[in-house]
Amino acid sequence: MRTSMKKIFMFLSLFAMIAMLASGCSNSNVDKNITKAGEVPTSYLHASFDINVDNPKEVVGFADYVFVGFVEEMTGTDYKFPVTKETEDGPKELKSPYTNYSIKVLDNIKGNLKKDVSIPLQKSGGLSEDKSTYFLFEDDSLPQKGKVYVFTATAEQDGSLLVSGPNSNIEVKTDFFSKNSIQKLSEESIANELAKTEEYKTYQDAYKNEIVKDRKRFTSKYEAS
Repeated sequence: MRTSMKKIFMFLSLFAMIAMLASGCSNSNVDKNITKAGEVPTSYLHASFDINVDNPKEVVGFADYVFVGFVEEMTGTDYKFPVTKETEDGPKELKSPYTNYSIKVLDNIKGNLKKDVSIPLQKSGGLSEDKSTYFLFEDDSLPQKGKVYVFTATAEQDGSLLVSGPNSNIEVKTDFFSKNSIQKLSEESIANELAKTEEYKTYQDAYKNEIVKDRKRFTSKYEAS
């Protein structure tokens, strides 16, 4: 299937991640990248989903919240949804990695999250529990500390925020925020700088023309009052 026709079904993402872990890196649906000596390799899952991940209008329409966020730090990894895999040494329990971050919202595009506090955010994918491999969906990446991204997030039933799959965190290409202290910048200066970036313009336009996905939705507990 051509990339332009690639479909993404977010509801099945965690099940796909579990299947990837259970099948191991030899699975034909998983690519393992070549890394330098001493580096942790990354295994990528080829998944089939229900929205076009390459179309920002569909990605925004699926999301509950779209915002620009500064990554303050990575705060750890949770391991969820255990499955048992039979190995030569007997049954082995495997869990899906979910990487946790502390972020600061710089601007809301869709939804209205708090800007004046640090907010926890979870990304599906990350370092395996045995620290041997990073697991991610194809064309996906983990946010990095100190960088600014456009996040497309869903609110979970408990009010937490989850970003999942390709194009759920798009790096904003500007060195303005790395050269200035986020804490010292005014909302006006932040807004002016973001307005110059292609990533921000793309997702603002996508929100104006979003293709909404009909699904059950929840509200984040980090919404501004």
